[in-house]
Amino acid sequence: MRRELAECAEDLMVGDAWKPAYYELAEKFFSLYFGCPPRLSAVFPSVRSGYPWSGHRPKTGDSRVHAKNNDEYHGLERHAWQYHASAMYEEAYHHFLMAAAHRREDGEVMGSADSGHIEAVRFCVRHALFNKALAEAQRGRRLWPRPETFGIDPAKHDRRVEQAESELDSSFRKK
Repeated sequence: MRRELAECAEDLMVGDAWKPAYYELAEKFFSLYFGCPPRLSAVFPSVRSGYPWSGHRPKTGDSRVHAKNNDEYHGLERHAWQYHASAMYEEAYHHFLMAAAHRREDGEVMGSADSGHIEAVRFCVRHALFNKALAEAQRGRRLWPRPETFGIDPAKHDRRVEQAESELDSSFRKK
């Protein structure tokens, strides 16, 4: 399945703008990591399973959007950075693309197409593309890419990697 996903992804990823075809690819990644249907609330427990989602707001299509504090896509991004910091670039690519899809979907549900939200989707797509290229280099299929080639600020990138490494170190010390 991973080989099929990689081949499909190769045809889809060009530039950092969201493309409708990314939804299908992201759905495959969600199924791969979180089951079908995706069980994100089990991974990100601040999505309260006992919350009466729309029972108390009958005119709201999906009240959990307001209640969940966007923990899913922030969690997916956090996992993506930790995979990246661990040189697990294929997994980082998948998680950044899932985060972009989730951000995009939440924006559509909320009706927010502000420039900050759109840039956050593009940020995730850029990092997905960068990690995809790193995974290909890791397998010996291309030269090692540089962040700036993908429109990524190297200094900001390094700070995020340090933060992810710190989170991982902290997690290991607790055990």
